[in-house]
Amino acid sequence: MELSDPVAHFDADPDVWVPVPLGFPSERWPTPQAWAARAAADLAPFWRLDDLQRADLEHMALVIASSPTPLPGPVARFWHLPLEPGVSRVVHAYAEPFEPDWRERIEEWATDGYEGALFQRAEPRASEVFGTLVCTSALWPIPGEPGAAAAVLRVIGALDDMIVVIEVLDADLSVAARLLEPAVGLAESLRLGPAA
Repeated sequence: MELSDPVAHFDADPDVWVPVPLGFPSERWPTPQAWAARAAADLAPFWRLDDLQRADLEHMALVIASSPTPLPGPVARFWHLPLEPGVSRVVHAYAEPFEPDWRERIEEWATDGYEGALFQRAEPRASEVFGTLVCTSALWPIPGEPGAAAAVLRVIGALDDMIVVIEVLDADLSVAARLLEPAVGLAESLRLGPAA
C-alpha cells in the first residue's frame, strides 16, 4: 500500500528527522548523489562543519540513500539525525490495508510474525493521533553468530483505513532502545490529507 501525499503524510520534526527518498529517480531528485549533496549542504551549517566534515556527511547521506530497504514495500523512510548530538540511523514506515476487526485486535496483530524471537514484548500507550499505539520489541538471533541478537522495534497504530508501522532494526540493542521514543514521535506526526 502506498501512503500517497493526498491521502496522508508525515509532518516529521526537521530537527530530528531527514526524509530520505525511497528510490531514484524520485519526484525531486534524479540521483542519490544529488539528494546527498543537498542534504549535506542543508545540514552542514547547523554543525559548522568544515569542508572535510561536510564531505564525510555527504558520503554518509549517499550510503543511506543508496541502501536497499530491509523489507519490501515501505511507504517512507527517515534518517534520524538530530541537531542535538544523538543516534544516526534510518527507520522505515509501512502501511497495510485496514481490516474491520484489526482495531480491536491491534495488540495481537502487532506481535504477529514474531515466531522464533528470543524475547518479545508489546506495550500499548495512548496516542493523540491513533487513539492507541502499540510499541513492540523483539530480539532475533543473528544467523551464524552464536549468542548474538538484533533488536526489532515497531510502533504500530490504526488510522482511517490503514495500519501504520514504524520499524527500527539494529544489531546494537542500546541504539535501538534510544530510537523508540523518537519513533513514537514520528508516528504521532502522521497527518491525514496532503502536506501544506
